[in-house]
Amino acid sequence: MSYLVKGKPFVFKGTIDVSDCETAAEVMKKASLDWTVAKTKVYAEMPFIEDSAKNSDTFIQGADIYTSINNAYAIYRTDKNIPLGLVKSQYTPVQNIEAFNFFDNAIGKDKAIFQTAGCFGFGERIFVSVKLPNDILVNGDPVENYLVFTTSHDGSSGVKILFTPIRVVCENTLNAAIQNTSNYVSFKHSKNVHYNIDIASEILGICKTKSNNLQLEYEAMAKLPVKDRDAKQIFAEVVFTEDELNKIKNNGNTLDEILSRNYIACTDNNLSMKKINTFIAIVNYYNTGIGQKEILGTQWGVYNAISGYYSNVFNVDSYKRMDSLLYGYGADKIKLGGNIITSLAS
Repeated sequence: MSYLVKGKPFVFKGTIDVSDCETAAEVMKKASLDWTVAKTKVYAEMPFIEDSAKNSDTFIQGADIYTSINNAYAIYRTDKNIPLGLVKSQYTPVQNIEAFNFFDNAIGKDKAIFQTAGCFGFGERIFVSVKLPNDILVNGDPVENYLVFTTSHDGSSGVKILFTPIRVVCENTLNAAIQNTSNYVSFKHSKNVHYNIDIASEILGICKTKSNNLQLEYEAMAKLPVKDRDAKQIFAEVVFTEDELNKIKNNGNTLDEILSRNYIACTDNNLSMKKINTFIAIVNYYNTGIGQKEILGTQWGVYNAISGYYSNVFNVDSYKRMDSLLYGYGADKIKLGGNIITSLAS
């Protein structure tokens, strides 16, 4: 079976190449993100009755009465008057240009390089990706390091700066959060958020340390052999729950029976066809996926089979794929695989 490389999760239709930009202001302008947001009160529209309670933020228009809602505000784009989300009083809007200014001192020759920028929806969430200068080599197998910086205007999240390595040959997104560490820093939209962004350049130093540690981790994976049955067990632990695996074992079934879609084994254990197909696809990717031939039979090969499946096979596209691989379902599965593998050596 052949597979396609879907590419980096932050490069998809609608994103803008900003690699020629040197400042956050240039990025915002080129990506059409140079607009501002503001916070405004939220009003409830209700039918008018004579004894309606009134306060200083109540007014009547036509047959309806409008009253402000306590501790409820809307964030909106000031250029188009488009509402982006609901927030509470302590929420402090962070303008796009403010959110990304911390990159400026790190951009330049032999430093970081802006890559892409874009927004989701009408601007509810925006992001910028940056390539870092320090790559990882795993026995000659190059892994590039990136930062993805996101902020939201809909109240769904604060400011996030995420570190993500990507294996070059297949562009697998290798979640850096193995061993239960975090691969991103997050700041709430509060009165201190601007201060946090001012000091966020320290993240670059942290990323260099993370990169060095990950190189050691990846090199260890590349040297440790894995038997086929053990690889299948790891893949099964990523896909199936502990209860499902115990049921398979207690019923006297094997993972090879699941791989062959044995009807009795699949139905007796009440396994969903979606999970069965995922398990089979990861095993197939392990054996024939992009960049797997040279690393087959190692922990590095097992880890890349998991990341390769969720990067290049798992059926989500555009911004949903980016969300999944960096923050969501795909990232959790890749992290789980990394933790299972590293626990084998401990």
